[in-house]
Amino acid sequence: MNPLISVQIPVRNGGRNFRRCLDSLIAQDTGGAPWELVIVDDGSDVPVVETYSLEFPENVDVKVLRREGPGNRPEARNEAWRNAAAPLSLLSDGDILFSEDTLKRHLERHSRGGIDVLMGARVDAWRKNATPWQRWFDGRGMGDGPPGIFPGRYLVTGNLSMKTNLLRDTGGFDPAIDKYGGEDTEFGIRLQQMGISMYWDPAVKVYHLDDVTVRKYCSKMMEFGGSGLKYILRKHPAAAGMLGSDWIRPVFSTPARPSAVLMRLLCRLALWPPFYGMILRWMEIFGRPSFLFTYLSVGACLIGLKSGNFEDE
Repeated sequence: MNPLISVQIPVRNGGRNFRRCLDSLIAQDTGGAPWELVIVDDGSDVPVVETYSLEFPENVDVKVLRREGPGNRPEARNEAWRNAAAPLSLLSDGDILFSEDTLKRHLERHSRGGIDVLMGARVDAWRKNATPWQRWFDGRGMGDGPPGIFPGRYLVTGNLSMKTNLLRDTGGFDPAIDKYGGEDTEFGIRLQQMGISMYWDPAVKVYHLDDVTVRKYCSKMMEFGGSGLKYILRKHPAAAGMLGSDWIRPVFSTPARPSAVLMRLLCRLALWPPFYGMILRWMEIFGRPSFLFTYLSVGACLIGLKSGNFEDE
């Protein structure tokens, strides 16, 4: 069997969400086109092959690769594409619910040519009881944008397909980013620098099963700020200023224009732990105004970048 597309999923202790993810993949309708599923078990407490049923239709080749240790998501992704046999790779996650035509739509769009990377929507606010927080989450990055070329800094895996050879040519994801977040952004920046054609199509949808709370997300963004974001800013000078990182420089560092000095002072006030914690509690309870979710997200990144912390007081 010569698979046309390789669905690649790193997973660590996937639980019920991964079971639902597998069920949605079993139900894929590709019109009989062969495809493969490459699962990288990134150090799960109980191996994937001992936990989940992996009985797929005859047109699907399933590979499970086991990694030991504490887990390294970028390296797990790299191991997946290194073992892929298909010319097209779909980079996803273990908490994704696929529409039954997801693979077919990725294949059809790439068959038209003209693009190297296709990113579809990963929808969080898909349930009837979706929260204001989940609706805001879907508006990040390219979430509200029309179909078209997207910048590398907005690259997000989960519903992203690309030519497998491109992964091989670039070396894939940077395993130095071994904490939460940043490997997608760093990879997207490199692809953009290479002139790779990246296309956003919100009509190609999958559904995110992870109910991330505002507080949990802010903690993740703080970890990203102190690890992945710091690394990206060192590795890619052109990314200077990303997510307002210039605002936490010394108040009177150059350029010391009045507007820059004022912005740095305001940033220090905004990141003051009691103030940040107060806004976080407000948004957990009321969920509005929605722009404060942006403040919490960016603020958490900058707190992490400063190696600070927020706490409830």
